[in-house]
Amino acid sequence: MEGRGTGVRARLITYDPDGYRSALTGWKDATPVSAALTKLSTVGWKWKGGKRFGHGTKLCVEFNVMQGKPCAVIHR
Repeated sequence: MEGRGTGVRARLITYDPDGYRSALTGWKDATPVSAALTKLSTVGWKWKGGKRFGHGTKLCVEFNVMQGKPCAVIHR
């Protein structure tokens, strides 16, 4: 996420094709990073095998400091 420093937290959420929302992870602190004159915050998750998502499911990242959620839609 661009333009944010410390205090940024994120979590993964899903929306199934019917619109039901569910949290996959709890809140995780993001790491502030600088690239030239740009300040970024990064966060990552590792899955322990076996997690599958059905066709049409949205995987989204929710941040504590901004509105909107970047999402990816699963196509099978």
